Amino acid sequence: MKISSVEVTVFTYPTRRVSDSAGHSHPGEESQAKMAMLTITTDEGDCGYSFAPPEVVRPHVVNAFFRKVLIGQNPFDRERLWQDLVHWQRGSAHQLTERALSFVEQALWDLIGRKLNMPVHKLLGGFREKVPAYGSTMCGDELKGGLSTPDEFGQFAEKLVARGYQAIKLHTWMPPVAFAPDPKMDIKACAAVREAVGPDIELMLDGYHWYSRAGG
Repeated sequence: MKISSVEVTVFTYPTRRVSDSAGHSHPGEESQAKMAMLTITTDEGDCGYSFAPPEVVRPHVVNAFFRKVLIGQNPFDRERLWQDLVHWQRGSAHQLTERALSFVEQALWDLIGRKLNMPVHKLLGGFREKVPAYGSTMCGDELKGGLSTPDEFGQFAEKLVARGYQAIKLHTWMPPVAFAPDPKMDIKACAAVREAVGPDIELMLDGYHWYSRAGG
């Protein structure tokens, strides 16, 4: 078995996710977003897939590195292929990023799992049939009906519990929201969620990188 082709397909899809000036996600008007699918195919017709932003797997990266290293090689030699790609990083002028390498590895694992008809987590030694999941909020915002107040965090938390989540992580407010960061507002949001869901739901708070070690 040898890798015969490495292709990237760019496609659009509808989304209501918008990013603020710091790159954090908020709900917004529906628009079209772009995504790229990396496909690694063998001479036996087996394929592996992974998804990436188009900028990460642009044509130069695919032609100068992915195809140069992968085509003609056995996809089961995943570790060697990874090391061969890492070797090219030094001379890539930072074009071959860690993120780009990760999409190759994901596609190789996907190909191997499909070939062996086995979930990748089993190939990696996983033994659990299920794991706990928690519900996670988007960033606090200033949109009416979004997550603009502590009470709206509480209302959203109630919906998560109704869906079966037994743990919730809050992402509260950060710049460019006018008043953020504000630990006192974050505490109010946590209190509103605790009041809404009761004492038995586990709560987490993601403070991002906005809290200082000295506090305030």
